[in-house]
Amino acid sequence: MKNKLMIMSMFLLACSSSFAQKNELKELEKLIKKNNTTETTALLATVEKLLPNATEDQKAAYYYFKAQNELNLAKSGVDFNENRSKAIESINQLIKFENETKSKKYTLEIMPIKNALLADLVNEAVENNRNKNYKKSSRLFEQAYHLNTTDTIYLYNAANDAVNAKDFDYAETKLKELIKLDFNGASKTFVATSQVNGKVESFGTDEKARDMAVRNGSHSKPETIVNKSAKASIYNNLAQILLNKENYSEGESYALKAYELDKDNINNLLNVLYVFYNTNRIYKYEEYALKGLERFPENENLLFNLAVIKLKDGETEKAVDFLNRILKLNKNHFEALKTLGNIELQKDAEVTNKINALPNTASSNKKREELMNEKKQVYTNTLAFYKKAQAVNPKDESLNELIKQIQDFLNTNN
Repeated sequence: MKNKLMIMSMFLLACSSSFAQKNELKELEKLIKKNNTTETTALLATVEKLLPNATEDQKAAYYYFKAQNELNLAKSGVDFNENRSKAIESINQLIKFENETKSKKYTLEIMPIKNALLADLVNEAVENNRNKNYKKSSRLFEQAYHLNTTDTIYLYNAANDAVNAKDFDYAETKLKELIKLDFNGASKTFVATSQVNGKVESFGTDEKARDMAVRNGSHSKPETIVNKSAKASIYNNLAQILLNKENYSEGESYALKAYELDKDNINNLLNVLYVFYNTNRIYKYEEYALKGLERFPENENLLFNLAVIKLKDGETEKAVDFLNRILKLNKNHFEALKTLGNIELQKDAEVTNKINALPNTASSNKKREELMNEKKQVYTNTLAFYKKAQAVNPKDESLNELIKQIQDFLNTNN
């Protein structure tokens, strides 16, 4: 008898709890319609405590009303971004829950709200992007992605705008997410010219809609714009962020991957060279720089850096060859002119040593005179390069001082 009474009391308790929840859910619906966010928030907190005993339908209703209240709070200006993010989470929870429970009741109700929110987020993000408010647009695109994770272009936009905003820590996390998702970004955009205003209009990725518009006569001149893969750009941006943090060990793999994906982008090569230079692997630097020179034979930076390496290795003739190649491309390249002057000036030490080694005798005078003329010629040749460099950059004090010393010597010994 005792057991029967206990079972009956538990049954009555469950029934009363369920009955209470039904009433509270009805009340929530009324409060939502009135946009009474204060009372709705309080009542949602009460309902949340009863969720363990709630039916699947009641749990779905809770997520539905919670999302609507959070949107109402955001629209009222209460913790706008925070409540909008919470609303996105609640919408996702509702859809996930009803997918698991094989129900679509509240999902069908929430979809128009979700679509309207997504449109608002994207429009706001695009507007902020146009106004170059990149940090804000990156966060908005991220919210759009969380609301619709099947459209990874929003995550890509969030990462790109974070890079533009120099918000590098945030950009790093988004770029790594894209890599984890194996995001490609290659797509086709279908466009056609409007017969009304004569402007080219986009139909996005909907080829059928574009073709139908052409068949209906509202548009003409259909075209397909092919957007190439964004993978190389993603790896390149991530490599640059990590290398700027001097995280060479992690940055190297991304730099090499970007280079492998797109060897025709000079920035991808420069990141690889930056890694090898800053990790003292000059032999690898030279290897990749020479490969790069085959693709970019007129790149002055590559030519100059290779010249510097050859000088360090004692291969002066090869260094001079690279420097002369630069001057054929740009006769006013300051560093190339100055370096050629420095190379010429280095010959002075050898000539001076020979002069100093001569004995102080009459028979040595002729040889001394020949060497002095050789010394003057070295200074004259050096001065020719330095003067051209000075014309390009007259404010280089060290160069100006060298020119003065050389001119003083030549004037004194003429």
